[in-house]
Amino acid sequence: MVLKAFYAIFRLIRRMLLPVLILVVGTAGMVALVKSKPEVEPRQPEEKEWTVTAQPVAYTKVTPEIALFARVESPRTADLSASLSADVIEVKVFEGDFVSPDAPLIDLDRSEAELIVEQRTADVNELIFELEREALQYRNDQRASRREREILALVREDIKRARSLEERNLGSKSNLDQALREEQRQLLAIEQRTLAIEGYESRKKRLEATLSRARSGLARARLDLERTAVKAPFEGRITQVLVSPGDRVRPGDRLLTLFDTSALELRSQIPLRHLPQFNRATGQGVELDARATVDGRQIRARLHRLTAEVRRGSGGADALFRVVEGGDWLQLGRTLRLIADLPAVDRGIVLPRSALYGTDRVFVVDQGRMRGVRVERLGEVGLETRDSQILVSSPDLKAGDMVVVTQLPNAIDGLKLRVVDASGASLAIDSGEESSGEKPQGEGDDDRAGADPSTDPSTDPSKSDG
Repeated sequence: MVLKAFYAIFRLIRRMLLPVLILVVGTAGMVALVKSKPEVEPRQPEEKEWTVTAQPVAYTKVTPEIALFARVESPRTADLSASLSADVIEVKVFEGDFVSPDAPLIDLDRSEAELIVEQRTADVNELIFELEREALQYRNDQRASRREREILALVREDIKRARSLEERNLGSKSNLDQALREEQRQLLAIEQRTLAIEGYESRKKRLEATLSRARSGLARARLDLERTAVKAPFEGRITQVLVSPGDRVRPGDRLLTLFDTSALELRSQIPLRHLPQFNRATGQGVELDARATVDGRQIRARLHRLTAEVRRGSGGADALFRVVEGGDWLQLGRTLRLIADLPAVDRGIVLPRSALYGTDRVFVVDQGRMRGVRVERLGEVGLETRDSQILVSSPDLKAGDMVVVTQLPNAIDGLKLRVVDASGASLAIDSGEESSGEKPQGEGDDDRAGADPSTDPSTDPSKSDG
């Protein structure tokens, strides 16, 4: 019985102590393994080098360019209208036709205009006859006035004799009264005649004014008669024909529209950053040329003026370029790409487009690292070719400075660089010596992720892990 109790106690102890023993032995073994591990020095991470190409700064005198979009306009666009009521007899031109000065365009019916000319001519002739009659009457009045004054003198002599006879009781009172009445009638006639003579000048001027008005009406009628043949006022091109034969037109009705092909202009909006250059050029009388190629034809233009207003919501002021060669066939309203010259720059730096970050920043190689420099963009060069470049200027750039011309997606100040030439050989910027061009030991393919695709076709910046 005692033996059985001892055996039960032993089994209970074994069941409780065995797991604990296993746990202690395992822990001790793990600690021993950790302590016996060989010590390894931590590996320092290597800084990534970005492979780029660079171009030395070289100042040069150059004429920058700017690409613009322009619209064809003409300040000399004429709307020809009817000056009289008439029927359209013939339309001799069509939309798009070129016409020379004084070329016949439209013929209107002359019948009504000819009748009006005859009426106005009769009015003028009638007034001329009136003036001649007034002159004849004036001469008549002058002669009659002299006779009436002579008659008045005789009447006054009769009065004197009648008064003398009455005083001597040799004549009757009635004879004297009759002589006095005759004197009064003669005085009245003289006054009327004098008034007629004095009023001659005013009547003459009134008739002359009426005659002048009648002659103006005749001239207007003759002008309307001439205008029944509608002619081109200048060398131009027809844009609209608004009437057809048989139409009845009234004064002021539009007949057709044309524009002067010798006065074509190209209207283009100048960005505000270039507006000071254009203002200086116009103020100093500098001629700025522009070029365009439309439908395979060359067009030359020259800056004529700048508008006096910047429209709300626009990004600059409008410039008007006068077409000087090759543009007489252009259609109004057509939009074209215009390459305009800017004032010449004495000290400019020509760089590839890939060298510019944003609108005003480039990077230079400074002791093997990138350093940002602010620049002023002055324009572009070679816009008529596929290899156009930008023109910049900066007081912080010196001749010989190496400007990074490879676009890096993560370009920041201090980025470590490896500069290579067009063949892929490394360049020692500080010493000016070229290395062998072999890739350093351990450098991966991603180290060339920033290389210029034009110089290293195998490089793809988008695949870099930077």
